[in-house]
Amino acid sequence: MTEKLLKIEEVADMLGFSVQGVYSLVFKKKIPAVKISKRALRFDPVEIRKWLEQKKTQAAEAEPKLAVRKSPGRPRKNGSVNSSYVDNIVNAAKREVLDV
Repeated sequence: MTEKLLKIEEVADMLGFSVQGVYSLVFKKKIPAVKISKRALRFDPVEIRKWLEQKKTQAAEAEPKLAVRKSPGRPRKNGSVNSSYVDNIVNAAKREVLDV
């Protein structure tokens, strides 16, 4: 280990997190940290870089999830339909017929 250990403020600045956000990651054991004493945390820069690379590859491998949207005109349980949606469809059809 030739590089000096980083303080929590330096890691927070490096990651663009708040200090409290880094403490949260440490508490959840999601980021590698070294507990020097009862009140001192330090971070090995090499381990932080490895952790970031791992996160990059996980993000690249993850498939994007498409949002499932419900149509505003979907019939409700009681059988009614959103009238503004139906009105929009009728108006669009009228414009299409009149422009042709």
